[in-house]
Amino acid sequence: MQRTSIVAEIFGYLVCLLAVIVFFASVGGIVNNAFRVVHPTAARGMMMNRGAMRPATVSTFRGFDIAARRARFTSDARYDAIRRLVLSVVMLIVAIVVFRRSFDWMNPKQVAAS
Repeated sequence: MQRTSIVAEIFGYLVCLLAVIVFFASVGGIVNNAFRVVHPTAARGMMMNRGAMRPATVSTFRGFDIAARRARFTSDARYDAIRRLVLSVVMLIVAIVVFRRSFDWMNPKQVAAS
């Protein structure tokens, strides 16, 4: 019986540790993606910026409207940042719930006998 209790405690503490790691990873994801929502094209590389270096008088390039491509690129980047932000928030909530339930399971409250 004592061995089962030790295994259960090790399992509970490992679940708590994993929840803390996921918590910190989620917080990092929230901060990173919040910045990406504000400025979506900053982290996407320089490919779009190279195309933007052309003179302003040229609005089309081989049949493609540069402004429309830039708007679509920005829209896609913002959508991706919002999607990742929501995923990070959900992971944060799940990590908090798992940690709380595991911690409560590891440390049951004492019931006062009347």
